[in-house]
Amino acid sequence: MPSFFETTFGPVELEIIDIALKFWRSRHGFSKDDPDTVIAAEICLNLFREGHNTLPALLQAMDAHKALADIAAAHDLTEIRRLATG
Repeated sequence: MPSFFETTFGPVELEIIDIALKFWRSRHGFSKDDPDTVIAAEICLNLFREGHNTLPALLQAMDAHKALADIAAAHDLTEIRRLATG
């Protein structure tokens, strides 16, 4: 587990994380300022630390992450309700 805490984030690593998070936000319709985006960013960082350190691996791990799926589903329901009530 020491490597988890020793993960360094240089420009390349941060770019991978940024692209993955922007892709996730875009796909699920989250704004940059949404509080759930902060949670998603934290999950994304942890997934990267866990060894999903390429863009394809990180995107796949994000797709499989239950909390991210739950956040996206709740957001979708909120949007549907908002649209239905006008």
